Amino acid sequence: MTDLETLDQAHLLHPLVEWRKHEKDGPRIVTGGKGIRLRLEDGSEVIDGLSGLVNINIGHGRTEIRDAVAAQMSEIAYYPAFWNFSTEPAVRLAVRLAQLFPEDRKIDHFIFTMGGSEANEIAIRIARLYHGVQGFENRRKIVSRSRAFHGITRAAGSATRLFAYHLFEAPDPLHVETASPYCLRCDLDESYPDCDVACANDVARVIEREGPETVAAVIVEPVLGTGGFISPPDGYFERLQEICKDTGVLLIVDEVITGFGRTGKWFAMEKFGIHPDIVTFAKGLTSGYLPLGGVGLERSVYEKIRDLMPEGLPFMGGLTYNNHATSCAAALANLDILENEGLVANAEKMGAYLLERLRERFGDEPVAGEIRGVGLACAIEWTKPGSNEPVGGMMEFPEAITKAAWKRGLIVRAFWEATGIAPPLCVTREEIDEIVSILGEAYEEVKGSFPI
Repeated sequence: MTDLETLDQAHLLHPLVEWRKHEKDGPRIVTGGKGIRLRLEDGSEVIDGLSGLVNINIGHGRTEIRDAVAAQMSEIAYYPAFWNFSTEPAVRLAVRLAQLFPEDRKIDHFIFTMGGSEANEIAIRIARLYHGVQGFENRRKIVSRSRAFHGITRAAGSATRLFAYHLFEAPDPLHVETASPYCLRCDLDESYPDCDVACANDVARVIEREGPETVAAVIVEPVLGTGGFISPPDGYFERLQEICKDTGVLLIVDEVITGFGRTGKWFAMEKFGIHPDIVTFAKGLTSGYLPLGGVGLERSVYEKIRDLMPEGLPFMGGLTYNNHATSCAAALANLDILENEGLVANAEKMGAYLLERLRERFGDEPVAGEIRGVGLACAIEWTKPGSNEPVGGMMEFPEAITKAAWKRGLIVRAFWEATGIAPPLCVTREEIDEIVSILGEAYEEVKGSFPI
């Protein structure tokens, strides 16, 4: 074990790691990267089949962002956005996003954060403020879906509905849960399409049960990300938007994972026909080169708060690093790369190819219960033949696949009962063939170890 690995074990905490195991196994130290590949401390290379945390959209090693960041820091690295202070990169980025979002969505006012959790935290605060300035102070409840992930801060973490995040910290009681659009394992024991999109109708049931006069917003991911790359059935968002409109409940769309090309569109709202009142984003905004997220407001939401806020009361939603100049400069350079190299279109094309290759390789395997994907976010859900029961118990089979793939130089992730594959948007056909080949070898290694 190297000195750096020993020091890591002695002093550095890692998320989603059992600390006792980390002290035994040690870290995997990354020293460099190019395109979809990473270089490790021992000199070996691995394929980043998950784009970091589904955020390194342009791939690794892009010096354009380094140069943009250095140029900005040579002028002014950071100054707070409080009290009317601003910087050019923050202004330029807000203008660019206003032009990038679909024109008919009228999303044209933004505040930038350090990541997705912060963005969702501020979005929830704004939703409550929107109702409060109109005299509806009781509209504070937030509806979110089972299997949702929106962050781990207080409000965003309460909107997260994955059980592992709440074993020792219960959600805030102002947050209520509704069914997820997860047809393979329906929360309501229904079958699509005969169900008439029961998961969407469950949102109406929950709002009615709680009382529409108490509900501020529904928050949704267009594609459930950490829940397993799960796309909604046809008609889901059409019905959900009707419910929100009928009840006066705001719709917050969490594009943290899906934004900036991951689904083959700039934003998943385009793919699914969603018109949000508030949108959040992060990850692909800078491709992870620097931390940055944000919140975008539909024009009428902004105007309502602007016009009805009590005189003399500012927006009390500020964080130290809002509208960070250097991070905004990184985002602008990242957007240039996405646009100039056609990476959004490449995600659409290569995503279709990845899904095709996964179905070719695993479609006849008896434990591949569902092979799904949208753009470059694909998953294989492992189930016992003829049922939707997981193979080997909770996460055991996909975890074994992940470990076997790692030994062969590929990073993928176990999303509960599924294996998630989401390479950078610059991936090529040849690289997808390599990913699927390694994944197939990993599957062959582990499949005999589990009773089917």
